[in-house]
Amino acid sequence: MSVNLHAAKFRIGRRALCALSLSTFMVLAVSCSHSGQPAASPVASATASPTPTAPSAIDLLTKAGTAVKEMKKYAFDLQLTQNLSGEGEGGNSSVNVHMKGRAELGPLKLDQTIESDIDGEKSSLRAILVPNAYYMYDPEFKEWSKLSKAQTADILKTLSNLQINPAQSLEDVQALGSGLKASKGGDSYTISYEGAGVEAKTYLDKVLQSTLDLSGMDPKIRNTIKLDTMHVELTLDSARQWPLSYQIDSVMTVEYQAGKPSTLEQKISGTYNQHNASGAVVIPEEAKKAPEIDPPMD
Repeated sequence: MSVNLHAAKFRIGRRALCALSLSTFMVLAVSCSHSGQPAASPVASATASPTPTAPSAIDLLTKAGTAVKEMKKYAFDLQLTQNLSGEGEGGNSSVNVHMKGRAELGPLKLDQTIESDIDGEKSSLRAILVPNAYYMYDPEFKEWSKLSKAQTADILKTLSNLQINPAQSLEDVQALGSGLKASKGGDSYTISYEGAGVEAKTYLDKVLQSTLDLSGMDPKIRNTIKLDTMHVELTLDSARQWPLSYQIDSVMTVEYQAGKPSTLEQKISGTYNQHNASGAVVIPEEAKKAPEIDPPMD
């Protein structure tokens, strides 16, 4: 059985359509300039109360980047949807992947269930990643298996920062720069971005590393990817600036067959919860006894 943690290669390799990834959130920088305004009179100064300035997206992300380093473990939920349409090779195709689990950082440990529906073909898997080992449980056959150390290292490279590195995810969002916007509602801040410029393409390329296995894609195909639109949204807890949820929607074209562009719509959404309160990642005794396999990576 060939499975990789980011679900991107859940048998979609045949259409070059993969699943999974992760992460992102934007923010708007609100700048207020008081230059050029007439000086307030002594009476006005005594009676008028100053209007509070909303934090900028960049300021929020900077604070969040520091705060998130205090997150040592958390539970997460991630949903990926991809729809491919067009006259190119493979025709129409759809992928839906739902991942739910918990993570521990330093050293990295991950326990998650992965449910996928690829063109109507459904599958389910539990996966546990610990240093130098990757265990898989197939509920259909009710058995555990274990990947080799080398295969585990390969899988680690495919994981999205949304799953295993929230701090880097925040940095990636911050790199979207001046297009970021921020607003406050209730007990959270919302950071958002809308665009298709160079910064958006750079950001999307990082996301596609885990959702389309970009680095392993044929360069001739990879170079045909053109971003049409991208929307990123991130919510932060207003008290601690910890990430709560994210959404990354994008529409792009890609030529799997030269001269015949296909449209790929990708939606990624997810949440973080139980910050520093999620259960420990524990390897079941049955998994420890599982035979080691070395499945081919498509």
